[in-house]
Amino acid sequence: MYLRHLNAPDKAKALYKDLVFNHADSIYFVEARKQFRRLRGDAIN
Repeated sequence: MYLRHLNAPDKAKALYKDLVFNHADSIYFVEARKQFRRLRGDAIN
């Protein structure tokens, strides 16, 4: 939502980072990791 609707990529990145590093057992972990890497600028295969 922050990324697409509110045009706040920094806030989205912070929330994805929190989910990836603090909630690894979440069902959203894989998608959050992908989005976090994309926002960080990593190449995703």
